[in-house]
Amino acid sequence: MAHEYKNEVEEIIANTDFIDNQIFDINLSPYVDEFRNTFDFYRDTLSGAIKYGVESSYIFYYNDRVPNAKAGISKGYGIILFNAGLLISLIQNLLDKKEIDDVFKNKYPEFHKFLDNPGNDLVYQAAQHFTFYHELGHLIQQSKDLSTYLAERPTQPEVFDFTRHKLEIDADSFSAIAIAAHVHQYVFKISGEELNAEKIESIIEIFCSGVLLYFLTFDSFKDEMYYEEGTHPHPILRILNVIMIITQYFRESPLITNKGIFINHFKIMNQTLSLGSELEEKCLGTAKSQTFLETLKKERKEIIEYYKKIRSCIPKDYVLAEYKWNETVKK
Repeated sequence: MAHEYKNEVEEIIANTDFIDNQIFDINLSPYVDEFRNTFDFYRDTLSGAIKYGVESSYIFYYNDRVPNAKAGISKGYGIILFNAGLLISLIQNLLDKKEIDDVFKNKYPEFHKFLDNPGNDLVYQAAQHFTFYHELGHLIQQSKDLSTYLAERPTQPEVFDFTRHKLEIDADSFSAIAIAAHVHQYVFKISGEELNAEKIESIIEIFCSGVLLYFLTFDSFKDEMYYEEGTHPHPILRILNVIMIITQYFRESPLITNKGIFINHFKIMNQTLSLGSELEEKCLGTAKSQTFLETLKKERKEIIEYYKKIRSCIPKDYVLAEYKWNETVKK
């Protein structure tokens, strides 16, 4: 184990309910360097989450090969865990898929020249960022469900709970804002004075396609549209929310508006779903998202009503992570 990860594991075993054989030893993986780099980045980020009211927390890899991620509380300590299988899945299905970069090179021939990382690296980062910040969002919420852990892929039969839908969308929204902040910084770094709407829309589509691929990683995905099932909203509802949040972040950025740049939300939405469908087929060998655009047109009214209901729902006794981000920024 890397020294820092080893120390984290020792503290987790000493201070929480987790035992040694539940924690993945990264030295046992051929991807040890990627496990280490991922841990180092998010450990530092988690340490800074005190500004959101998240204190005394740990992050580690759970010794399970099933792709999943969870947030919870153990003996008063906040816990973010990535199943080892999730990182392995993201590495094999995204990071190692060089054809992703070929897709981007063909789709964005001019913008691709500005990228300082291959496209497969970027979608991999997007999926990782979304995972971590979503789970951090759950820690910020301080919901009673943290005692039994909130899993991205539910491990028990799901009963519909609209409050859980709200908390999942809220955690998604917090994650989307965090990703938007990263992407905002990145696109200015690689574009400089040559920044324009096309470059911004292209980078948003690239990162959002990575988030969509992340949703499609889970085999619990349902083809048919639903609004009142389980604890997690349908992936279409989730990816649309992510796109709206990220696009709005850029639309409200003074650095963007002062340049007179207009971001086309509908173009980004359509291009992300189309791009995600192409990448899904090439990377995952599945076609779950092929009907997304058709479903979006057919279910437009129902989707709008769902969002209205979600936005008007303010759960009692919970901290909304999106609100917490906004409060922190204002300070």
